[in-house]
Amino acid sequence: MATTAQRKHVLSVLDFFHAHASHLLYPPDDVRTSRDNECWHWSEKTTELVLEHEGYWQGDCSEFGSYVLKCAGLWKWQSAGATSSHLQLLPVYTDPRAAYTGALVVFGPGGGHHEAIVHTPDHKHGNPLLSSHGRPGFDAVRLKDLEAEQTRNGHPGVRLLSIAHL
Repeated sequence: MATTAQRKHVLSVLDFFHAHASHLLYPPDDVRTSRDNECWHWSEKTTELVLEHEGYWQGDCSEFGSYVLKCAGLWKWQSAGATSSHLQLLPVYTDPRAAYTGALVVFGPGGGHHEAIVHTPDHKHGNPLLSSHGRPGFDAVRLKDLEAEQTRNGHPGVRLLSIAHL
């Protein structure tokens, strides 16, 4: 069960990455490299040291989400997986008002096109603040804004993935 302490840990990891956004790389041409795998297997402490000393962390959107969950002790698998596998591994729901910190958010039909992670819930309006790593850097963006962008780019639809029972 995802505890309050683990969700707070997710939030602190997201805030750390946000503070070091200029040191977050994205795989060239959206193709994972050995650097992605290496960075995903770093401990949280190693990532902190690397980024604090002007080094770089590299991963795609789904590696980012699973890495953050791994740091909080919530990711029980030995690899990052991909958006499509996350859809198979975690319970799916569609009401963003039910989302809590750490929930994964998948945009696009089928196996999904992009994945973000909930930073700050919005139980009243269903427009949580998301942390998104879909390019070099880091975006803090509202769900409805990212959904509109993804829809404009041909990737309509939003599904949320529960981490409640990890």
